[in-house]
Amino acid sequence: MKHLSSSSSVNKNMQPSVTLLGSAQDGGVPQAGCSCLGCMDVHMDKSPELYPVSLGIKDASGKYHLIEASRTLPKQLRLWAESTRHLGESLDVISPISSVILTHLHLGHIDGIGQFGKEVIGSRQGSIRLISGQHVIDDLGQKSYLDPFTPEVITNGSKIVLGDGVALEFLRVPHREEECSETYGIVVRGKKKSILFLPDHDTYADTLKYHNMDSLRQWFRTISVDIVLLDGTFFSVDEVAGRRSDHSGIPHPTISESLKLLGRKIDADPDLIFIHLNHTNPVINENSKQRKVVEELKWDVGKQGQVWMI
Repeated sequence: MKHLSSSSSVNKNMQPSVTLLGSAQDGGVPQAGCSCLGCMDVHMDKSPELYPVSLGIKDASGKYHLIEASRTLPKQLRLWAESTRHLGESLDVISPISSVILTHLHLGHIDGIGQFGKEVIGSRQGSIRLISGQHVIDDLGQKSYLDPFTPEVITNGSKIVLGDGVALEFLRVPHREEECSETYGIVVRGKKKSILFLPDHDTYADTLKYHNMDSLRQWFRTISVDIVLLDGTFFSVDEVAGRRSDHSGIPHPTISESLKLLGRKIDADPDLIFIHLNHTNPVINENSKQRKVVEELKWDVGKQGQVWMI
């Protein structure tokens, strides 16, 4: 598989790493206004809180880069430090952030962006790279959130060097375009491994058509990735029964559909890990039968604090 080659500028004593800073859908777990068993278990300290989906990237020179900026940013920056302590991380809370990358405009992916401003972190004007689509940057500019950032606009197929030993590739995917105009999956390429981060898209049919692919396996093989962090918002449409009348319009493929398309993992497959889990998703419970179905097929469910060396 193809990965970013190392160069003389890379600190060869440090391998880039990626940390999963949140595994939940935009609302997190517990979700506001919900008294379901899963949410109440968190309120009653019987289960850990799950943060909205986010990735932390540490490059080969030790700089920190964040994909998605949620309202739980303070907890996620602490989680990042704790999760990488075994790699020699000495900070109590990860800071400063060199880059913020946003996949799209939906709430849980951007609602922490204001915390980089003078009201909270107080980052210097223009001191952080903000990498996203034009619509996202324009929207944040209208809300006066751009002062700490130097914006960089990407489009489908854009490739950028994020930091020493780490590059990003952007893949546009159809997702509720009437609301947020553009959404991107991101391939994070390191010195040894590559990760596809795809927390949101509408349907496999639309995504594969957009990229002229016939199957998921063909797409994963074409973009050459070792790990796929995949939209697993719902296990099945049964989770929304009683919440909405039109099940056909749910803008996320279910885990059940993913398993039907892929079947059991084979040797040539990347490691596939479901993320962006809604608070109703039974795979959150490690002992659920749905979780066991996923694991028996040799796929996995994201765990906050997971670290991959890339």
